[in-house]
Amino acid sequence: MEGKETASGSIRELKGNVSISQGNVILSCSHAIEYIQQNLVELSGDVILKQGSLTLSTPFALYDGNSRLAKGRSGVKIVDRGKTVIAQTGDYSTSEYIARFYGNVSVEDDSALIFADTVYYERDSRNSSAFGHVSVLGKRNSAIIEGDTAYSINQAGITRILGKPVLFLIDSSKVNLDEPILQKKEDEKKVIIQIPKKIKGKQKSVPKSKEIVNKKESISIQKMKYDTMTIEGDTLEVYRSSQDIFKALGKVSIARSGLAAIAKIALFLPKQDSLLLQGSPIVWYDSTRLQADTIHIHIKDKKVQKIDAQIDAFALMSDDTIRSDRSQQLSGKHIEVNIVKDTIRSIIASKESKSLYFKVDEQGNPDGAARNTSDSIKVMFSKGEIDKIIWIGGVQGDVYPEYIIEKHIQDYDLPGKPKFIERPKKRVRRNMRNSRI
Repeated sequence: MEGKETASGSIRELKGNVSISQGNVILSCSHAIEYIQQNLVELSGDVILKQGSLTLSTPFALYDGNSRLAKGRSGVKIVDRGKTVIAQTGDYSTSEYIARFYGNVSVEDDSALIFADTVYYERDSRNSSAFGHVSVLGKRNSAIIEGDTAYSINQAGITRILGKPVLFLIDSSKVNLDEPILQKKEDEKKVIIQIPKKIKGKQKSVPKSKEIVNKKESISIQKMKYDTMTIEGDTLEVYRSSQDIFKALGKVSIARSGLAAIAKIALFLPKQDSLLLQGSPIVWYDSTRLQADTIHIHIKDKKVQKIDAQIDAFALMSDDTIRSDRSQQLSGKHIEVNIVKDTIRSIIASKESKSLYFKVDEQGNPDGAARNTSDSIKVMFSKGEIDKIIWIGGVQGDVYPEYIIEKHIQDYDLPGKPKFIERPKKRVRRNMRNSRI
């Protein structure tokens, strides 16, 4: 230890295994300069500050004994009760128990890893606030959330993200390209209408995929297919308990391969593979659009298996890519969409069910329309296209020739037909500090 006088007053220099304490704060380092009049200490070389359960480490620090504020630079790390914060610079108030971090900040606990430009951490409540280029990576799943601001409320187990937040959920599954998709043909003993096949050159539909043929039997090709679902809204919330629950509020939009949706509220439970939409929800799956008061999307093995639409449900099926104004229509109190291997197999309407089907002749030309009501209506699909329609119980209907409807098609729409709305698209990541995509 050496002491000397300077223009700013007396200083004291300490070298080797330095230890300084103030109340319940203990400072240690390899070199320190104490400014006695100012009650300041400059510390360098493996600087450690300890206060109760908190440990702060940094190469260089300045500690103010008057304000009891410690400032670290050239890399700061705080560990406190299972939470670790790392940043380029930071300060910690040993009297107010508040830490502030700046520059490439990361906050990690047992459930998530947060990246941001700036983070505030309150020791008493264990709450944290993150600002600027925020990314939240879940540890229990493949979720990434991006936004401008994030607030973590420890006691409630909630992280709330604001400022154009987007949730990215990565799904991966193995796809055997040599394995053909087998379709089981169902037999129905009810009143049905068989839909004529479309003739090439008259009414073409976009092919779903090309079947791979003439492959060598001795070769089996396995490919890993990645699909990312994005969920965005005005606010995103993560509820952390035994599992993570994601909630989107405001102008919610969802997109993934083959699926898109909008709503005012979306609740996603990854463990149950369940997505619940409320507040005028609309769901697109391939060429089918569905809307109702509430829509429940069931997912199994990372694939959409069933979509349930409850109360005033309406489905538009656009199987005619040329005549967009002739979407097949289906309505009812409840509509169920059944999906197998990413392909719709059936759409079933029940209670006060109505259908409007635009017919074509054997050459694929428009041939009028049929509008029916019944207790329930089942639309069957084959290879992604409508194959037959089954009306069950109390069937009533009208058939309209083409010459009557061709100039007034909209007059024959079912009541409650929704207006056109742009289908939402996938978002791309903005912050790539730590990428899973």
